[in-house]
Amino acid sequence: MNIDRSSVRHLGSLESECAGEEDVPQNPVSSKRLTTKYLWLSLLVALVPLVGFASLYDSYFSQLVARLTEEQLATRMAATQNEFRVFLRERKFELEALADQFDNPEFFTRKGRQEISSELESLLRLQVDARSVYGVVFYDRQGNIAWTFPKERGTAPFSANIANFEGAELIGPTPYSIEQPAWVILRQSLLPHANKDRIGLIIRFNSLTETLRGLDQGNIFRAFLRAGDGNAYDVVGQPVSITQTSTQQSALLPNWSLHVIQIPNLVMSSVERMRYWLIVLMGCTVAGLLWLHMSISQRLNRQVESLIQSVEKVALGDLDTPVTAVQGMEINRLTHAIERMRLQLKTFIRSTLKIERQATLGQLAAGLAHEIRNPLTTIRTTVVALSRRESNPEHREMMAVIEEEIDRVNDVLEHLLNFARPREPHAKRVEALSLLNSISILGGASARNQGIELTTQSPEALQLWVDEGHVRQILMNLIINALQAMSVRGSSICLQAIRHDNEIELSVTDDGQGMSAAIKAHIMEPFYTTKPAGTGLGLATCGTLVNSNGGRMSIDSVENEGTTVTLFFPIAPPIKSNA
Repeated sequence: MNIDRSSVRHLGSLESECAGEEDVPQNPVSSKRLTTKYLWLSLLVALVPLVGFASLYDSYFSQLVARLTEEQLATRMAATQNEFRVFLRERKFELEALADQFDNPEFFTRKGRQEISSELESLLRLQVDARSVYGVVFYDRQGNIAWTFPKERGTAPFSANIANFEGAELIGPTPYSIEQPAWVILRQSLLPHANKDRIGLIIRFNSLTETLRGLDQGNIFRAFLRAGDGNAYDVVGQPVSITQTSTQQSALLPNWSLHVIQIPNLVMSSVERMRYWLIVLMGCTVAGLLWLHMSISQRLNRQVESLIQSVEKVALGDLDTPVTAVQGMEINRLTHAIERMRLQLKTFIRSTLKIERQATLGQLAAGLAHEIRNPLTTIRTTVVALSRRESNPEHREMMAVIEEEIDRVNDVLEHLLNFARPREPHAKRVEALSLLNSISILGGASARNQGIELTTQSPEALQLWVDEGHVRQILMNLIINALQAMSVRGSSICLQAIRHDNEIELSVTDDGQGMSAAIKAHIMEPFYTTKPAGTGLGLATCGTLVNSNGGRMSIDSVENEGTTVTLFFPIAPPIKSNA
């Protein structure tokens, strides 16, 4: 690339023109007027967004609380009530199944335990093995407990309250104690509407109270069950004292009810804390701006000296430091002229460096092609020979994949040789799920060796319109970079494909060490690397291939948290029907 000589002469004349204006008289500057305007403008720009954010935050949080209390609470109350009844209904069905098996009146006497067969005893044992059932109780015709299974269950005293539930009776609960868990009995007669022999399930009381977990919202709501004994119990079945009026309540059974209480000062602590810090932030902003503008006022008289120092830096070759702009004076024209000269010189130098980098890349690619292609040819020949003699289909498939990857590496070397003029991509339909699974197989071994989990997520129907070899190379480069960025076992890499409008998003997400803002600013530049043995061509090549396939690439990274690289490719066009 030849630098335009007229542009160089223009820069020289511009430098001479700037040098010739050294003795131009300067008008006095009113520092008071300039800094006052700057102060008020900065305060307006800084405080208006803060005040707006605080207002939006309060409004949003108030609406959120209103939705929780008015809509979601009613829905969850109905769901919890239904779950409570479904639980009892399921136990009732189990009880009816037992009643069908124990139809002998002799079973409902004191000696009924000796009358049951081994099959019926196995049935009882299977029933009490359930998590929510403690045992089975048999009543005689006088309503007394004849016997229980297991023998030691059902001996604790019950409250006198009996609640009807769909033809059955719910008795209890037993008094709460730390030594013995509480339970209730769901009892039913053997014959409908008959008050003779009856059988009951001894149910863990905690199983009933656990149905309230969907309503218990931590610091927002507390749910309680008021049982037939008149006591209130929390979600773990412990008795509590309710001293606050219920926000909402709903009847479950006769003398059984569901209560929900809103915690006092629901959001006061978090909202007040947020408001406090917003006020502190605004105060600090105002104080900082006042200090800044006082400092600017004191230094305004030294602006001309600052401009001279900026020009001297450009003359000494420092093209990265912008020329200090001075507003509101005739010297502003000179400032902009020098700044344009600096930017033009910087652009020319960067263009020259880019040409040199591409030339170096060509030399490096030629060396890589010579040093790598010969061993790859030997490896490929060996794999082909082994594949012909291999009888295991899985091994042959793995060798076929290895052969394909060797061909892909050869393609990569060819791409490096043509980095300055990459080949035109051969776009075709590519199944996203199949592509990601193939990449996962290739990178899975390296990931497992490092103790890293490699997963894929993609709907089966997604199809890209890309060069498959290009995309494979891009994804493998990104996986290798992710593996090199993670040193802790137990980390994970996720390959995901989703559809967004008319594009397919392919993302590679890791929870490695991430990148700082300084590294991220240069990470796409050729030959820029943070690894001692790296070439700095991986992401640069990826960017070139993405652009050649009509896509785009973005990198989101947080230091010490991880990195997500997202690729946007066009979706495959629909298949035209021949009809």
